[in-house]
Amino acid sequence: MRQGRRGKLTQLHQAVVASRLAVEAARGELIEALGDWLCGGDALPPGSVEIQTLARLCEAQKQAEAEYARCVAALSEKVVRRARVA
Repeated sequence: MRQGRRGKLTQLHQAVVASRLAVEAARGELIEALGDWLCGGDALPPGSVEIQTLARLCEAQKQAEAEYARCVAALSEKVVRRARVA
């Protein structure tokens, strides 16, 4: 695999990992805020802004995973074609 393709694949993988971590962090903050509110703390319940933020992060994660999968599939197809020719 050429360095450029490997670099792109690495970059896409890092984007997937970063997006997963962002979703996990936002989800954790939302759960904590909801728990604080339910337990009678002085905190306000999570609002639509927090929920929309989580939804946007989830969508970004899906897009990053789809782009990574497309790249892997394209590279795999090229490898298969080369193997058939050889």
